[in-house]
Amino acid sequence: MNLYNYVLFEKCVARIFQKAEYSIQRNVMLNNGVEIDIIAEKDDNKYCIEVKYASVSGHVADRISQIAIDNKMIPILVVAEYVTDEKRKKFYNEHPELIVIDISNLLFAVQQFDELKNEMIACLNYSVDNIAPVKGFIEINSLQHSSYTKSLIKEMKLCQEGNSMARKYEVICRKLLENIFSEDLTLWKEQEKSNKKLYRFDLLCRIKDGNQKTFWSIIEKYFKSKYVIFEFKNYGEPVTQKEIYTTEKYLYAKALRRVGIIISQNGYDENATWAAKGCLRENGKLLVLLTTDDLIKMNNMKENQDDPAEFLLEKLDNILMELEK
Repeated sequence: MNLYNYVLFEKCVARIFQKAEYSIQRNVMLNNGVEIDIIAEKDDNKYCIEVKYASVSGHVADRISQIAIDNKMIPILVVAEYVTDEKRKKFYNEHPELIVIDISNLLFAVQQFDELKNEMIACLNYSVDNIAPVKGFIEINSLQHSSYTKSLIKEMKLCQEGNSMARKYEVICRKLLENIFSEDLTLWKEQEKSNKKLYRFDLLCRIKDGNQKTFWSIIEKYFKSKYVIFEFKNYGEPVTQKEIYTTEKYLYAKALRRVGIIISQNGYDENATWAAKGCLRENGKLLVLLTTDDLIKMNNMKENQDDPAEFLLEKLDNILMELEK
């Protein structure tokens, strides 16, 4: 189990209950020394919630049910996977009081909230393309009235270039990327990388297992890269070859990390483009150079029900066709 993704998933579950107007407490230690993931209260009912990132056994159901009985609460088991009707029936027969919420129920709950949905899907190791949202115990009554994608694009267009807005630019870039690629990538981990322990923004993602989209398949199969680094440059001037070579240093074949995607507010100078080609030609490291406008275009594609990965595939085609010896 990926602990980082599990923590993110548990946070998403907590936020879903909050959106559904439950008051919650996380990681509660009961009087008998037992720790509970979430305790939620609503309408004079108190719920004892166990969150599981992997498949669940009868032992887990036994445990949360007994804890709930001992503490006069209602047991809820939240699972980051699909629970079959057969398994649900088994849980019900053994513990009629147990409420089971699986990924299909969570997808139903967040379907009107793109930001929360993106965050939840992004921390899963698998695609939910073939999982239909199903109404379950947890429901969020309020509706999202405006387009999340359009609001993100508007926020990006208002973000001014320069160091003072660098962090805001990074945050918006991440949200825009998560909005279009939460189905394709997982992990979404920010990293600190500096000898002086100063914060340096790096976003590391992992391609989800079983991804069939052509661009990501090429990255995995032919570039032997399971991980992708994203870097964001909110510079007032075009990115130079210096930044290209700095990013290249973070790419390691042995770490299954040979692909980096850079997003720049003001494009790239000619030397930066040549440096990226040299990294590919000489070291087999792929650096895809995108602009803020490219990121906005991909989000508009999603808004129009098109696949943003096709935009990256076209970029890759051009990179490979224009590569000189």
